[in-house]
Amino acid sequence: MSTDRLDKALSRLIEEGSMSSEQGALLRQAYLEGDDRSESRISVFAEIAIYLGGAFVVFASTLIVGSKWQQSPMVLRTGLLALLAIGLAALAIFLGDKNAMRLRLTSVLSMGSAVAATGAVAIALNVDGAPWLPFSVGTAIALFFFIRHQHEILHIGTYGYLFITGLLILGAITGTEPEDSIVYAFYWVILASIWIYLSMTRMIEPLLGYLVSAATLFLAVQFLFISDNRIASYLVSIAAAITLGWIFLQERRWPLMLGVVLITTFTVGEFVGSTLGGSIGALIGLFAAGVALISTSLYAMRKLH
Repeated sequence: MSTDRLDKALSRLIEEGSMSSEQGALLRQAYLEGDDRSESRISVFAEIAIYLGGAFVVFASTLIVGSKWQQSPMVLRTGLLALLAIGLAALAIFLGDKNAMRLRLTSVLSMGSAVAATGAVAIALNVDGAPWLPFSVGTAIALFFFIRHQHEILHIGTYGYLFITGLLILGAITGTEPEDSIVYAFYWVILASIWIYLSMTRMIEPLLGYLVSAATLFLAVQFLFISDNRIASYLVSIAAAITLGWIFLQERRWPLMLGVVLITTFTVGEFVGSTLGGSIGALIGLFAAGVALISTSLYAMRKLH
């Protein structure tokens, strides 16, 4: 944005005495702020138009190709998806992350490339069982772009790919269903632990990192309990609650406290229900313990303030 003409006009008016230098500075600032707001609105509308245009293109292409997709040769389908993956990846690299709008577009295109590559490999290999190899390719692409660009869309997409791909690889290795083995739940625990470490060291965005980690630990605890591995469920719950609580004391991030509350509440309730049969006395004791914890916390918060 060039301000040469504005600067010359303001200098002339100040020299003539028509305005003071302070007034000129204020006028120049107001002009720049107004222009920035206008450019910001234009960029928002442009970004919305890009997303709508992309949605229209995908929808129309799906309707056109959908009826003939299954009858098309495997080579053609694989080639089209591979070209789409390469094109989206190249466009994402070209856009980069020079500003917030470009970063969002790059993130969406990167995840689109990962999904297209997953489909291309799945069709090329004609996978009948667990598609661990196609998902591994998609994971590699998502992880590559996530390392380059730290954005929420890539963060969630990459974590989702790692979450699913790990389960598929374990299924291919063990040959067991998730409900028949605790290996799957412990993979979730390991993945959440890695994400917690990356969040603590600020290698990834900590708030979102802690949120997905706490959610994964909660899911692992519940999965262990439902699959009748209750001792393991209690041990993981205790370790997760202590770890998340300790980190919360250091960083005060709300997903950590939310994880502690959810994991502890559900585990205690499940323990009471499974060991004491959900008797009225046990439930009253649990209710009283909850009231005591809340009262103590409120008193401590009041003292701190």
